[in-house]
Amino acid sequence: ENLAEAAKHASNDLEKNMVQEYIQSFKLGSLDKHKDGSRFWIKNKGPIVETYIGFIETYRDPVGMRGEFEGFVAVVNKKMSEKFQVLVDKAEELLPKLPWTPEFEKDTFLRPDFTSLDVLAFAGSGVPAGINIPNYDEIR
Repeated sequence: ENLAEAAKHASNDLEKNMVQEYIQSFKLGSLDKHKDGSRFWIKNKGPIVETYIGFIETYRDPVGMRGEFEGFVAVVNKKMSEKFQVLVDKAEELLPKLPWTPEFEKDTFLRPDFTSLDVLAFAGSGVPAGINIPNYDEIR
């Protein structure tokens, strides 16, 4: 009910479609529907308010299979995001200089959409220092 109400207040169709896919994911227990919602989420560039919800992180599962539920609502810190964008812009130049061998990197560099967030609400088993989502390699 609450997610359906949230969809009514989405700022654009991408956000509305994202929430609708998450509703279906929770109703059906469908990982594919959550991935579909995440596809809308990554297309929604430059929002003022960021949200993400679902069974996401697998940090405490030694097999890395079972995600723990988490959700957040945050406001984008535009000033800080601009500063960190400098790192994103130089990433391809900086990555080869890091002190580890290439096999620890992804095969192809995917330029991230870096956003600095001021978290308003977070629900989960712990508060992360950083969020790098979605966790689906095929969607990033």
